[in-house]
Amino acid sequence: MSVRFCGSAPPPGAAVHVPNAIRAAVDRVIPADRWPGGWEGGVDAYLADSPDLAWAEPALARLAERLDGLAGDRPFADLPPARQDELLRGIEHDDDFAALRRVTFEGYYAAREGAAPAGLDLVGFRAVPVGVTPVEPDLVPDVGPGGVRRSYDAVVIGSGPGGGVAAQLLTEAGRSVLVIERAARVPNAALRGDHLRGKRNAVYRPTAGPGAGHPRVAILPEGDRVLDGTDDAWLYGLNADIMGGGTRIWQGMAWRFMPDDFRMRSVYGNPDGASLVDWPVSYDEMEPYYFRAEQELGVAGEEGALTARTPRTAGYPMPPFGTEPARELLADAADRLGWGWGPIPLALNSVPHAGRPACVRCPQCVGHACPVNAKNGSHNTFLPRAAATGNLDVLYDSEVVEVRDGADRAAVTVMAGASGTPVELEVDAEVVVVAAGAVETARLLLASGIGNDHMGRHLHDHRFVTMLGTVQRPVKPYIGPGHSVATLDHVHAETIPWGGGVLVDLMGLLPLTWASNPLPGVPRWGAGHKSWMAGDRANVFGVFGMGQEVPMPTSRVTLADVRDRWGRPGAALRKLVHRASVEVEDGMAVHGEEWLLAAGAGDVFRQRGTATASAAGEHSCGTARMGKDPADSATDPFGRPWGSRRIVVCDSSLHPTNGSVNPTLTIVANAFRVAEHLVSAWPAGAAGRTA
Repeated sequence: MSVRFCGSAPPPGAAVHVPNAIRAAVDRVIPADRWPGGWEGGVDAYLADSPDLAWAEPALARLAERLDGLAGDRPFADLPPARQDELLRGIEHDDDFAALRRVTFEGYYAAREGAAPAGLDLVGFRAVPVGVTPVEPDLVPDVGPGGVRRSYDAVVIGSGPGGGVAAQLLTEAGRSVLVIERAARVPNAALRGDHLRGKRNAVYRPTAGPGAGHPRVAILPEGDRVLDGTDDAWLYGLNADIMGGGTRIWQGMAWRFMPDDFRMRSVYGNPDGASLVDWPVSYDEMEPYYFRAEQELGVAGEEGALTARTPRTAGYPMPPFGTEPARELLADAADRLGWGWGPIPLALNSVPHAGRPACVRCPQCVGHACPVNAKNGSHNTFLPRAAATGNLDVLYDSEVVEVRDGADRAAVTVMAGASGTPVELEVDAEVVVVAAGAVETARLLLASGIGNDHMGRHLHDHRFVTMLGTVQRPVKPYIGPGHSVATLDHVHAETIPWGGGVLVDLMGLLPLTWASNPLPGVPRWGAGHKSWMAGDRANVFGVFGMGQEVPMPTSRVTLADVRDRWGRPGAALRKLVHRASVEVEDGMAVHGEEWLLAAGAGDVFRQRGTATASAAGEHSCGTARMGKDPADSATDPFGRPWGSRRIVVCDSSLHPTNGSVNPTLTIVANAFRVAEHLVSAWPAGAAGRTA
């Protein structure tokens, strides 16, 4: 007998089936009641159809044999349910039972293509609201390897917010531009609705890439670990590898950094072992670019407590999203505490805008593409505008493997059509704009021999904390877009050191996340677990904190010994956490608990995550940080690596520090500043010749 999943052919003559003991055990992990049990509710189909369960086959085969052995004279499947539960409780801490529990929850509570497991209805989760017909954004066409010219005015590497802005400004100035995107040209439908492969919740191969052949080495305290692009997304790094970059699947929190975020060293000094510096620009210099970013990206928000310390040219182009129970509960609590609060600014259409519809408030905005194209990002704003000029080519499914600087021209080597039979192309340009994200930008430039000793150093992200409690009535139903209300009263305040952090309501977590991580005291499987999922789970509510991470020179991207599919070195990531960053986390936890208690929550506790400090994160930055002196920076104030002539960095790599809020609006604003300077410093083919 063999146990087979994932659709592979069985050995000749083998009887292929799932043992009755496993079927019975699945129905004890999720017993039938008014809702189907685990087997009928989705696990049967999951075991039959999933291509990812080869890892579970040995564990489930061992478990089946063991259960039948424990059952004695009768097969386990023939025992009364109470006796089955008794035997399972005796082994519930074993690895083989953990595999059963995991597979059962994945099959019953995880949405995925072509499946609607019963657990979604049980918790009231509907991926697309009733009556909504999904639409697809009209992505910029693929020029294909055969359509690439030998020379362009500019080559832009990466199509995320930095690369998209650069492409827009360069093409609008009459420059010919080739944007090179590593990912294939995939539709939004392929980037939403899969709770096993979404970038933020990937259990298996993330749909947002980068796929196999892109190894990294995580340098961990317990030893180095080699990862590929199909592995643990949290450890590998959560940056999305798709057209539009992270803006294709973000939730859209579109904050401005505060004035003190641009002068962290002046305000706080530099603790031992850290590398805090000031930005080479001030908030006042950035403000016009923030205004342009909000207008051209499209942000919904309101002026008030959240904008009081960030002077503005004008208001937001769209009104804020309407209220919801979570906002009302925390707003009342903030008023009692004397804290300012407001609706979170979001780069989502709260009303029809720019020829696209309003958000339909689906429950899976975070980490998934929008069903109606109401999420604003590089893919549906900056790049279409660039294409409309007639000066843009976009090459998908292609990777730059080398950048070469020169006195008269720059050049790139491209492996085009990478998912098929790749074609090596050589393309030269007046300037090469590198906007591949904090890890890949540093890796590519280091592998190309470009940059000083600061290139790759100062890798940092944000510090995060989650506080959970229970409230008397559900306030966070499965209605999007996610986070709704925030306070900035603990940012650059006396309450939390080192710049502190923003506190927001916790977004609605996916059903599989709750099932796999129930509250302490909740049964981890069985009737009690299912009852909690169907009932009291909805009363769990949380506050989420995001705060400053103090950079360190020893946190860095270097070149690893492992090689990618082109024979180029992969990235090695070392991420250390400074004690000052831990102080920020602890401070956010204190005030997050205070906010929940003021809202009437009970049993409040701090959730401890398992994510390692060595992950690249999703807000990674700093690896090509800009400055006024090569002694403490990798690039000049306009993104040119010190010592280079025709290379410009234009992404989060440039951020010397990362503020205490989501960085994307700042990436966009700074990209407008960098690209505007590039255009103005480019008279008659003299790209890069001015400082």
